[in-house]
Amino acid sequence: MTAFSDGCELCGLPPKYGTFTLDLNDRKAYFCCQGCRQVYIMLAEAADATDPADFRHTDLFRRCVEMGIIPRSEDDLAAAAVRPPVAADDAPPGDRLSPSVSEGALVCHLAVEGMWCPACAWVIEETLNRQPGISGAHCNFSTDRLRCAYDPARASPVGIQSTLQRLGYGSRPPDALAADRERRSQFVRFAITAFISMNVMMLSFSLYSGFFTDLGTDAVWKISWPMFFMATAVMLYGGLPLHRRAYTGILSGQPGMEALISIGAISAYSYSVFNLLQGSIHLYFDTTCMLIFLVQLGKILERRAKDRIQEDLGHYYALMPAKVRVCAGADSRGRYVAAGQLSAGDLFRVAEGETLAADGLVVAGRGLVDESSLTGETKPLAKIEGDRLVSGTHVIEGLFYVRAETVGSSSTLGQMLAIMDAALQRKTAVEGRTDRILRVFVPLMIGLAVVTMLVLLLQGAAFEQAFIRGLTVLVISCPCALGLAVPLARVAGVSLAARRGILVQDFSAFDRAGRIDTVVFDKTGTLTQGRWRLQSVLPLAAMNEQDVLALAAGLEHGVDHPIAAEIRRAATARTIEALPVEASTVDARGVAGLWQGRRVRLGSADFAGAAGDERAAGTTLSRASDTAIVSWVFLAVDDCIVARLGFGDRLKLGVSSLIQHLQARSLDILVVSGDSQATSDQVGAMLGISAVRGDCPPVAKAQFIETLRREGRSVAMVGDGVNDAPALASADLSVAVFAGRQLGEEAQAVTLMQGDPCQMETFLGFAARVNRKIEQNLWGSLIYNLVAIPIAMAGWLSPLVAVVAMLLSSLSVTGNTLLLIHGENRAVTLAQKSIETTG
Repeated sequence: MTAFSDGCELCGLPPKYGTFTLDLNDRKAYFCCQGCRQVYIMLAEAADATDPADFRHTDLFRRCVEMGIIPRSEDDLAAAAVRPPVAADDAPPGDRLSPSVSEGALVCHLAVEGMWCPACAWVIEETLNRQPGISGAHCNFSTDRLRCAYDPARASPVGIQSTLQRLGYGSRPPDALAADRERRSQFVRFAITAFISMNVMMLSFSLYSGFFTDLGTDAVWKISWPMFFMATAVMLYGGLPLHRRAYTGILSGQPGMEALISIGAISAYSYSVFNLLQGSIHLYFDTTCMLIFLVQLGKILERRAKDRIQEDLGHYYALMPAKVRVCAGADSRGRYVAAGQLSAGDLFRVAEGETLAADGLVVAGRGLVDESSLTGETKPLAKIEGDRLVSGTHVIEGLFYVRAETVGSSSTLGQMLAIMDAALQRKTAVEGRTDRILRVFVPLMIGLAVVTMLVLLLQGAAFEQAFIRGLTVLVISCPCALGLAVPLARVAGVSLAARRGILVQDFSAFDRAGRIDTVVFDKTGTLTQGRWRLQSVLPLAAMNEQDVLALAAGLEHGVDHPIAAEIRRAATARTIEALPVEASTVDARGVAGLWQGRRVRLGSADFAGAAGDERAAGTTLSRASDTAIVSWVFLAVDDCIVARLGFGDRLKLGVSSLIQHLQARSLDILVVSGDSQATSDQVGAMLGISAVRGDCPPVAKAQFIETLRREGRSVAMVGDGVNDAPALASADLSVAVFAGRQLGEEAQAVTLMQGDPCQMETFLGFAARVNRKIEQNLWGSLIYNLVAIPIAMAGWLSPLVAVVAMLLSSLSVTGNTLLLIHGENRAVTLAQKSIETTG
């Protein structure tokens, strides 16, 4: 077929919006639009389509024609053109821009089952966007997620699922079908409870008139017994989950708010039944129903707020693709398999709009990627062959063939999710104290309610008055607010920090960040770039420069360290072959081995055994600029220094500003380094830091941190995790600057995923806001209970007012945490817009 001599390969129509091509094995196919090209690819790759040329006879083709996806004529095409486009024709499946949604529309999220290629996502989008009342359908093939807006008056989630079923795809609510069913069940239970409770309240008003007029016995019974039956239904059906949780909590020795409400509701119900049998009009079935109704209402509102708080966290769990396109042999297109089947060493393909399922090395391709899900930095990064990509990275533009290196839970994204899970499950010291308070709070309140009732009875009060007073005390207390204060802030803090590219491995780091007064920075790789470049080789003995480099390259063979890599690179660039060195051993301060039976060492002055005059000679090379640092490495043969190698490094961008801002917070700033004192002093002078300690091996760094702590300081250690593990473990707050290694290998509580120490300032500010919310929640809960309980004991409140106050206290904690999320999301959005504007 030649350039539309016979029309589009799929629909047969002439082109109107450009020409789209597809290279086949023996020819080039031409299409009138991207949609026709995608459907043709889907048919060609289908397992039951042995001959793509015969696609017009397949069931899928006929179904697409019936739904209008494939136009049958020019009239069909003209009718389709009247509708507003969903996105550009050439937009990749799963990454189209949604059109504006009319006000009042609802959003439906579904997990789609049975998609085998990106064309499936395109077919789903096109089909749904043609349905009445549905707009902005966005189907992501990599994550099997569908999002679309719908007009509830013209469409419904059930109808959307039916449409997908007709196309041959299964669907369900994402991640939590059981949770969705539980929500529906909870709402139905709430609605029935609300309807019955309103009827009980109306009958109660009629019964209350008996206090002012004379109601006959027959009238009392006709009003009371319907109230009894309806209240019984509320107790047994509406209150069943409440009573079950209360019973379980009491049996386990950890009664909660449910136990207080359940005891109160059962008490009011039992007392009302007793009075009913006595023919009394002093019935409190309305109190029983409203207690259960208001608790259900509060739980629904609280759950909606919690879902919003956990929404950002859910975004991270949705980053991991469900499938990956593995290329085997000469097949460059590859076949889709479950992401869990991907193994290290497999070659997989990632196209525009897709997300990486594993960490790996780019073996072919180029393009732009977005790593903001991991680093929080929203800017496109150019990647080419030889670069490394990490899982969770989104491909903005281009095509990559990647050799998988770490997969599944070992990948960067997998480790992040595991660390976040652990951080969310680990309780802080404050939580431990609140848990201990909660264990005695409920029994204490039950005892206080009983004491209140007994005191009133001893004072001669009527039993009904004493009972109502005790019931009010029972239901007004709010252990729930106290229990929610820290966990909600923990979820919000961990997820929001991750969005900013800060991985919190221990939630107590927020609390410790608010108490630090001293920050100790490692130098190399933390304040400086750690990209050493060999600037000078100065032989001191009979060896020449070439011999020195050859011996140094032999010593550093196979060593994973920036200086080692630079020595090997310099030797290769000068075509110098490394000398054979035996029995090499790597130390934190250098590397040693045997060369021609002689002991050789390469490393710091102490490690190599440099004398005083040799050390001084290493300080004569001055820096080239205000941001360049020179460090010396010594080569020794049989304990005799034979050469010095000078390496240049630079300060990281923004480090000077970071130090100034930290000093403005009244924090003491120190630098500790394994480099020479002269080199370390040079960095300190550049940054305006006077407290600098050089010549510190890893153990000495840890000892230095311990010394500061013994002086009464609260110390934060910031390092790159290479030689800083002992120091990080010794600090009150350990912060690692991510350098591409395995997460969780070091002892840090916080990891700055951008690899930028300037994130330290961001973390300190964010930690202060999280701590402030926790304090507000705890103090608010404490003050509420201290004020509300005495008021209830004084008899100034009714049980219904008390339970409303209790629910408002619980909701205030949730709402206060939502304010944190709203503020941080707004700040991130403004920062992203600022970057886009300046970019």
